[in-house]
Amino acid sequence: MSRLKQALHNDLQALELLRDECVLQAHLFQADARSKLQELEQRWNELKAQIQRAQTVAVGAESEIETATGLLMDSLKAGYADLRRVLKP
Repeated sequence: MSRLKQALHNDLQALELLRDECVLQAHLFQADARSKLQELEQRWNELKAQIQRAQTVAVGAESEIETATGLLMDSLKAGYADLRRVLKP
């Protein structure tokens, strides 16, 4: 699981940087961007909780956890990228 763990760690760090940028920019923009950010923040918290659970789950469930986590990460990446495009001047 070390490759999976490292890949998740790297993806999580990249996603966190994108998230932080969007948080800063959204603070300055309109309510609809803030609404989108709130939705993404809820999913961000779900992702963090899912990764926390994954660290304690038996090895046999790795595949299911990897799939679910990957889908959530992809969804968040797309959401933050969309928000970033909206917030760019």
